[in-house]
Amino acid sequence: VSYGASSEKLGNTEMYPSFYRTVPSDKNLVEAVVLLLNKFGWNWIATVGSDDEYGRGAQGLFLSIAGNHSICIAFEGLIPTDLADPKAKNQLEDTIKLINNTKVNIIVLFAFSQPAQALLEHSISMGLSKKVWIGTEAWMLSDIAASIPNIQSIGTVLGFVMKAGTVPGFQKYVADLFTSVQQDKFCQESKEFNHRMSSDTLDTHCKQCDHISLHDVSSTLSHSQIQPVYVAAHSVAYALHRA
Repeated sequence: VSYGASSEKLGNTEMYPSFYRTVPSDKNLVEAVVLLLNKFGWNWIATVGSDDEYGRGAQGLFLSIAGNHSICIAFEGLIPTDLADPKAKNQLEDTIKLINNTKVNIIVLFAFSQPAQALLEHSISMGLSKKVWIGTEAWMLSDIAASIPNIQSIGTVLGFVMKAGTVPGFQKYVADLFTSVQQDKFCQESKEFNHRMSSDTLDTHCKQCDHISLHDVSSTLSHSQIQPVYVAAHSVAYALHRA
């Protein structure tokens, strides 16, 4: 039971008869992207994917569907995920140059946050003109991508995120956790528990966590990935009850 895997391959019931997901597959995503492009009459575009299972899979699906809807792909490319690789910088720069040569105004980007961040940073540093970027939840909701210096210069960003519902009691659950960690009894029990732990697991405590308040995390409590986790847990629980 997966609350995060969106690969369309996992939807093959012959290969994965026991797989169940609580998030939409990439096929739903790319169909939505194609509908958006058709809505605005955008039929001359570039598409970029991260060179991993997610990027290649989503881009492959997109290309197969876009071709049936009179959408012309002026450029398609993959960007590196290993940004420490000496060749990564050249690959990113070449991608920007090739996109610039096509004169497209629309870029569809299927990537996780770090490859997306690298591409956007190079777009800014190389002076790529403002474009319409169509993104996915994999990078659009990332604080990393949103905090890139001068990010507003890239143009307009449109994107898709999963439809989310309210998880009953979750806000109160988190609030109660923050209340409990401030109580002396809880802290004392935690210290006693630490004394019984092996030495290799000690000193892994995040000191910054002592200063986080409920207010600091409140904005993430409604994150759309919370509900799929809730649904996944309940799916298992109900299955066990019925068994």
